[in-house]
Amino acid sequence: PCPPLSSPNDDLTIHIGDRQVTVSANWLMVISPVVKRMLSVEMKEKQQRTLNLNGHDITMEQFMQFLETVNDHLRHGRTLPNPTNVLYLLELADYFQIDWLKERCDAQLINCIEIPLIERFLLIDRYRLNNLKNFFLHCLNADKLKEFLRANHEQQLLSDASIDKKSWFELTIRFCAKP
Repeated sequence: PCPPLSSPNDDLTIHIGDRQVTVSANWLMVISPVVKRMLSVEMKEKQQRTLNLNGHDITMEQFMQFLETVNDHLRHGRTLPNPTNVLYLLELADYFQIDWLKERCDAQLINCIEIPLIERFLLIDRYRLNNLKNFFLHCLNADKLKEFLRANHEQQLLSDASIDKKSWFELTIRFCAKP
């Protein structure tokens, strides 16, 4: 999915589990400020020409789909996140700081009924998803929001640790607001 390598020094090997793929370092530096920083300063990634993505809970197939999505976007394509790929595309967009893809994932999650509401809610602070946050604060009526929070708090899916204080404050203001 990446453009051809432009020089022998352009190789960057991505490791995920026991698999690896070689991509163009220059191409990744163009799309990702994270990779650009890694390869612009004396970090081990620059010296070893490798990037280890273990610990991101993704597969090589998911990473390849991420590369295809980004490459398609650069060619003015219309590949969009969908219920089957939105979570790992969001994870990778956040890690690589690809804002346009993160925004598309944010928009997809608003109406993604395939992913339980509580799971989507818990992504808001972790990935700073403003559109999804606004959906919870402004589009759900106060009664539905109270019911959602009460049910998930009772199941111990929500706690003070799962949402930051600012978000709790905004939810409290929403409850107190007149309908």
